[in-house]
Amino acid sequence: MKSSNFLVASLLFLTSCTKPDIGSIDLSFNAPVKRKSILIDASRDGGVWWFPQSGTTGFSALNIHQGKDLVDYLKNSGYEVDELPPGNAVTYDMLNRYDNVIRAGGLGGYSVDEMAAYRSFLNGNKSLLLLQDHLSNFANDQLSIELGLSFQGDYSGTLNSFSPHAITTGVNSLPYIAGSVIFNADASKITSLGTLNANGKSAVVMGIVKHSTSRIFFIGDMNGIEAVPQPLTSNLVSWLIR
Repeated sequence: MKSSNFLVASLLFLTSCTKPDIGSIDLSFNAPVKRKSILIDASRDGGVWWFPQSGTTGFSALNIHQGKDLVDYLKNSGYEVDELPPGNAVTYDMLNRYDNVIRAGGLGGYSVDEMAAYRSFLNGNKSLLLLQDHLSNFANDQLSIELGLSFQGDYSGTLNSFSPHAITTGVNSLPYIAGSVIFNADASKITSLGTLNANGKSAVVMGIVKHSTSRIFFIGDMNGIEAVPQPLTSNLVSWLIR
């Protein structure tokens, strides 16, 4: 679940000088390419992926955090998974060692070099699971904007309106807990797979980015995916993860 101290935790993440525990991630230029592996870029998480860890406690992929159930599911499915905590920059060399990236939260934005790294990654035959979260106090991030995902706001409810697709097969409902939504979605850029009634309007909350080279799935709430809902998670892994 989302922390009630989301704003405080977010500021701690952005201002902390605590050195993160990056575990097995090799940040050197000579690190080998890691195929059939997944990088979770949680470097811009604001308290949903890493909670209850924070900048004051330090970050460790080995310790309990809200994203761990999904990580364990992916590992049990045969994938090697690395998690990048706050305090690390995303680089060209880092991203391009992986076929699959899960971007968990976009709080704080990206540098020019980090955006260039993501563009290079997506220009390959790659996959990206873009997880956004509520934006009641923060602006949408550059990566989401560039992909045509105009996330905004803070909305909750139950998703029960899905478009037919391999990802949504057998999915009847999904809790949506204080997530952001997309009003007036551009159908030329995205394919909507799920909508939510937000303030009396139908808003897109999950779907596919129409991209020339990579497969990209997005959703505006992390909590639902962190709970490993089935059959959505297995469908998504089968369609997206290489």
